[in-house]
Amino acid sequence: MNDPAMWSRGRLEAVPHCPACGSVRRDPHKFARRDNEGMMPDVWCVVRCADCGSLWLDPRPDSESLPRAYDDYYTHVVVSEDVPDSGATGLAWRLIRGYLNRRFGMQRKPANALGYAIFSSIEPWRLKLDYYGRHLTRANFPNPGTLLDIGCGNGAFLGRAAEMGWNVHGCEPDAKAVSACRQLGLDVVQGDAFDSSLDGREFDVITLSHVIEHVVDAPSLLRRIVTLLRPGGRLWMALPNPGSIGMRVLGSSWLELHPPYHLCIPSQSVVCDWLAAVGFLNVEFIRRGAHAGRRWMRACDIATRESLPFPSSGRLLAWRLAADGLATLSAGSSEETVVIASKPRNKA
Repeated sequence: MNDPAMWSRGRLEAVPHCPACGSVRRDPHKFARRDNEGMMPDVWCVVRCADCGSLWLDPRPDSESLPRAYDDYYTHVVVSEDVPDSGATGLAWRLIRGYLNRRFGMQRKPANALGYAIFSSIEPWRLKLDYYGRHLTRANFPNPGTLLDIGCGNGAFLGRAAEMGWNVHGCEPDAKAVSACRQLGLDVVQGDAFDSSLDGREFDVITLSHVIEHVVDAPSLLRRIVTLLRPGGRLWMALPNPGSIGMRVLGSSWLELHPPYHLCIPSQSVVCDWLAAVGFLNVEFIRRGAHAGRRWMRACDIATRESLPFPSSGRLLAWRLAADGLATLSAGSSEETVVIASKPRNKA
């Protein structure tokens, strides 16, 4: 495109201030490339806030053209589960199902009950499997209630949560993704969290997986979530971590830059501030465990396609092993930020 105010699907708008903290100070280094799949010709610029460490897209699609980016987004189709609920009969799968059945109240078969003891003692795997169930363990939720998944995409997690005994609901702005959900018989509102059909309703748990970085006004969304949770209800949220080792090592090829869809990727300190500001309590960042492998492989493909600098295979392997090890020990350096928080209970 020759017009600097345009992109291939509409108009652009400048974002001079950090959307996370309002600062005008930015690091001098910029990250530039096309979208993850190379579907569009546009080269996007992502900058980092010098004060809070968040990343944001500048310029970004304006409000009228942004929905056009999602015309061929990956959540439109029904996808297979990372952990097959049936069919796979190998010992490893039976052990995994045994863990999930005991930990989350699933009824998957064939299963081996020894899986719970085995994976409970292998920290990287326990963390991965607990993430798969969004940490809604039967120990913490012996009587599952109502759950809302905001930005539920094709409904993969809603189906999983229903297996876990939850009364599941979703909301999703994209009509094609909603159609995929409804093909599965899921109760999904076509709209975002502010849809009027949700007014006055209360949920025991609200989850958002890689949603907050797609929205223009994240604090407003968090305030809305507070109104939708019952007193004492739980928020579970996952998003990319701009302080990750992957971001530092991979730079412009880091998968989670994901332009033009990721408008602002807040740092963990900002996430903590946002949650406290709208009234959440017991904010806890969860260790993610080993999870860099597939993400870094896709980053390698992006680097090759975009002719971006990339570490040698030996250095990359060493960094990836270090990243997975640190993500098992600490929430601060993992590819994803995973956070849970609670709405205060009513005072007696």
